[in-house]
Formats: sequence, structure tokens, C-alpha cells
Amino acid sequence: MILPMILSDVVARPSAPVIVAATTELPVTAAYDLPRVAEPVARSRLVSPAADPQPTPQTTTTVPAVPIEITAVPAAASGSVVTVSWYGPGFYENRLPCWQWLAANGLPIQLLPDTWGVAHKSLPCGTMVTLTHGGNTVTVPVVDRGPYIAGREFDLSARVKAALNCTDLCTVVMQIR
Repeated sequence: MILPMILSDVVARPSAPVIVAATTELPVTAAYDLPRVAEPVARSRLVSPAADPQPTPQTTTTVPAVPIEITAVPAAASGSVVTVSWYGPGFYENRLPCWQWLAANGLPIQLLPDTWGVAHKSLPCGTMVTLTHGGNTVTVPVVDRGPYIAGREFDLSARVKAALNCTDLCTVVMQIR
């Protein structure tokens, strides 16, 4: 193959430089061929023979119940009664998952003490939700995701919690707007 190239270059252009390319064959290995690692060595240990196993007495620990104030709220014709919790200082300065909606509406994109909004697992960002607790009613946007505790529908920001006059857990009537 090289001989015809050399001869054609010599005959056609005697002063042209000759470039010769070489190829090498490399062995192809499987993508996941890794060197074998030595198997771990099992070490024996001295085990003293045990006498007849005695059943371990079952002890139960009683934890005192913590009372949680939950205000009974009558079901509204156009709303659902749900349990809500709140989140606060441990989450301040964290960027909210709905930051694009917040930025588009000129609002801060992180959770702050004065954030006006709630967290919900699946409602779209910006969905307006009306919450009623006792005689207090507020309409707030969904700005975050959560809560991640079973049985709770919303996490309230500290400002919404104060506006509803809720304790740590409270029962509210929820209406999606």
C-alpha cells in the first residue's frame, strides 16, 4: 500500500515530501473489565459456648402524651378541613422551590421571617389558597414544597401562622382559589 504512494509521488512530483502514516493494533477490552481484588479473608474468633438462652424480659416504656390543641372547625360547604403545621427559623434564608414564580412577581426568592405563603406537596406554585382558622381568614400563595410529615396538608410560614393565630398544629378550612 505504501509502495504505490511512494512511486506515484516520485513519478508525479519528485520534489514533494512523502508522508507515511502507521497504524497499530490495540487490544480491545470490555468496558467493565477491572482487575480482580483478593477475596476477603474470614477470621475466626473465639466464641464461648452459651448456656441455655434465657428469654429477655420485654420492657415497655411509657411516654407521656403531649397535648396538642386542635380547634374543631366545622366543615365548610366549599372547603376541606385539613391539619396544618408551620416552619420557621431553621429554614430562613433557604431558597424556595417556587423561586421562579416569586421572582416573576417581584418577591424575595428565599424564606424570610416575613414571607407570606404556604408549602404544599403538589399544588402548582402561585396557587392561591384561602385558609380559615377560628375567626381568622387569609388568602395566601403556595411558595414552597412540603410538609413531609404524614397527615399534614400545609406548612405555614411564620407570618401566616401568626395571622391565623395557630399553635404548632392547627385545623383549618382550606379552599383553593
